[in-house]
Amino acid sequence: MLHPNVIGDWQEYDEAFTGLRVRVHGLMKGNIPSARGRDDKAKGLTYFSVQITVENRAEEYFDLRLSNREAQVRAGKDGHSAFLDEYGSAWIENFRVYPLRRATATLYAAAPASHLKTLDIQIAMRVDDERTAPYVWVGSDGVPESTGRNTVKMARGKESIADEASKFLEEGKTDV
Repeated sequence: MLHPNVIGDWQEYDEAFTGLRVRVHGLMKGNIPSARGRDDKAKGLTYFSVQITVENRAEEYFDLRLSNREAQVRAGKDGHSAFLDEYGSAWIENFRVYPLRRATATLYAAAPASHLKTLDIQIAMRVDDERTAPYVWVGSDGVPESTGRNTVKMARGKESIADEASKFLEEGKTDV
């Protein structure tokens, strides 16, 4: 992956999982789960949620597993770990997704309100008991979801977080 996905983008899998694709979308700030975590680690933090949808366009089924061990959320410019509410989130646990079907998980997390301007969400789910390659989505609480690579940039009239991340990655390249 040369560039991170923007929240709302689909990511296609290849090789062993051809036809399978995943999307992180539906970022909602202030969305508190009905069954909050068992401890009070989120006290003073702002909750948010995202949807993670897996779609099967292959001609065979896949067994999926997406739990708190397969997802990471980082918030803020320095990439601090966000509190992932594993008890309030709705995960995909050992679910068989057939061709032309989808499965969706709802992930609840919390971070300081000031850190919600930069979010990185990494998904590395298990398919048929094999871990997939990790993919990253970037977004923010004030940026609309993308429907294409240039849509967010045109809608806001300035660079999106994905554009900034792409520039940062390009500047860090060295000739080998």
